[in-house]
Amino acid sequence: MADISSIERRKLERLFRMGSGYVLDFSDRSFSEFFEEHTRRDIDAAVYRERGTSKANRLRGFWAVEGNHLVGKVIQALILYGQAEDCLPDEPGLTDLTKDCWNLGERMLRDTPVAELDSLTATADERDFETVAQHVREAIEKNQPEAALDRLHTFVIKYLRTVCAHRGVEINRDKALHSIFGEYVKRLRDAGLLESLMTERILKSSIS
Repeated sequence: MADISSIERRKLERLFRMGSGYVLDFSDRSFSEFFEEHTRRDIDAAVYRERGTSKANRLRGFWAVEGNHLVGKVIQALILYGQAEDCLPDEPGLTDLTKDCWNLGERMLRDTPVAELDSLTATADERDFETVAQHVREAIEKNQPEAALDRLHTFVIKYLRTVCAHRGVEINRDKALHSIFGEYVKRLRDAGLLESLMTERILKSSIS
């Protein structure tokens, strides 16, 4: 759940014109496309509709479900959209209201714990990582931890094979994973990339 106070929530609802169930000038289709583009989430999913099916209620549901990092990102993206489309509310104090909401988004992005899934960065193929992260999240939300672990395991294996290939380790379907990783550690050692014997031991034990 995002860390938003009741006062901050009221400011966001004013800025995004949520009082009548709408959000800015979005249609249902453009609202879904916006969230797909900026979050890779399906804003029409049941998890966001528990408060109701209107766009405003789905956005409130999003705030209730997602963490600070992603909510902060969406807040700032909505502000930029509203400014670009000239659909922010025409009311006194708009500049101050917009600034307060932008700063809220900034604070939420800054306070995100490193361990939060949305803050992780893929070091192989980023789109592959985003896809597996979405599948893992969906499996967890459906109370299917085995499926989540299976998807994460698949990605880790793929990543490991990628970094091994980069070091010139021969990979084929008949070679066991521990054998591949053992050769990878040896290549790192021979290249002088391991700082200590303990590092080598930890790497070897991680795949045994």
